Amino acid sequence: MDSKHAFFIGIKGVGMCALALAMDDAGWVVSGSDTDESFITDDILVKRNLGVRPLDSPVPDNTDLIVYSAAYSPPSTINNLRSTPLAQALAEFVHNKKVIAVAGVGGKTTTSAMLAALFSAAGRDLGYYVGTGSISGLSAPGHAGSDPYYIVEADEYAVSKSDHRPKFALLTPQILITTNIIHDHPDIYPGESSTLTAFANLVRSIPAGGTWIANPSDPLTAQILSLQGQSLKGTSLASMSDSESRRVKVIRYGTDHPFYRQLKLSVFGEQNKLDALAAVLAAIEAGLTQSQALKSIGAYRGAGRRQEFRGEVAGRLLYDDYGHHPREIELTIKSFKEHFPNNRLLLVFESHTYSRTEALLSEFASAIALADLPFIMPIFESAREKGQGHTVTTESFATLIPHATPLTWDNAAELVWSASYPGDIILTMGAGFVYKLHEQFKKL
Repeated sequence: MDSKHAFFIGIKGVGMCALALAMDDAGWVVSGSDTDESFITDDILVKRNLGVRPLDSPVPDNTDLIVYSAAYSPPSTINNLRSTPLAQALAEFVHNKKVIAVAGVGGKTTTSAMLAALFSAAGRDLGYYVGTGSISGLSAPGHAGSDPYYIVEADEYAVSKSDHRPKFALLTPQILITTNIIHDHPDIYPGESSTLTAFANLVRSIPAGGTWIANPSDPLTAQILSLQGQSLKGTSLASMSDSESRRVKVIRYGTDHPFYRQLKLSVFGEQNKLDALAAVLAAIEAGLTQSQALKSIGAYRGAGRRQEFRGEVAGRLLYDDYGHHPREIELTIKSFKEHFPNNRLLLVFESHTYSRTEALLSEFASAIALADLPFIMPIFESAREKGQGHTVTTESFATLIPHATPLTWDNAAELVWSASYPGDIILTMGAGFVYKLHEQFKKL
């Protein structure tokens, strides 16, 4: 990119914010626009003085590049200014770097944040792009960096409203971590086979001499690992020839890996340990010694909305998590129950998008039922779903889950609090705004 003034439409989104911060680091003059709703990125945007204007504000006169969020349509051409979706802008920003890409439906933010903290502790100035509001111990979720390697949280969602390619299709990773491969985003991926094709093509994009770090206990990952010399029935994926498979180094990881028991972390849960293991293996591939990587991973203290401790109020332990897929919910609940075996777990879940909720309804119900006392918030309706008919409501969703209580935004905090006792854990989960309940809990 040669431009020096960038304007971000939808700058409060975690991905938009991360790239804006990294470009600001790199010497760009950055500003943007968004709604007046509060977001988890508000504090860092104010701290870095990145001038957030109202969403309908005109683009500044001296702008060279407009970057827009996938949540919005491309802006009308303004004085022949170049506009590009976030995924394209990110790909161009890192095109001269050796990209360490972290993909997967669950775990990619945590693993990316772990890598950023690990390399920082090891004294390497890697740039990073992580979709969260904050990373404990680091100044921001986006950084330019001076190292040849660059950490990218690689999103499987669509590039834009009109371009349904996965965002990660625009990247060429030197090192790729796939935490898992699970069907999600039914508005983009009709079924498991289309999800599998997208991830398989990402693996095939690794250049000769690159590395794929994969967990073979994940069923769809195992299918890709077995593709040598054969086609995948039911998808458009072409065969992976023996020569193709040999050009990329494959590192398999899991709970049986010798490094797994050597990890010393401040975060809990098997999934966090697996994510940390993947980060350690990637760091070694990028030049750290085994001892450096295993020592430095201990610097990770958490990221915003990832099993984030929000405080203790009247004996209740408050936590928040971004998980919004049934598999993420299941793993998170299990990790809390293992870490706090004597505490009752109250789950307050806000499902993200009607399309996902309807497509995975039974899986959601089974996962949420693992909590001791579940509460169901109103379903988050995405901008693309407004005006459409829906087959599920908050109330009908709650009836599928034993002992679940449907909530409204007006009564949620009070009802959850009145059902809780000292010693309980109150865990909010979802990709919407459920985390805002914590401020209300602290006032009750």
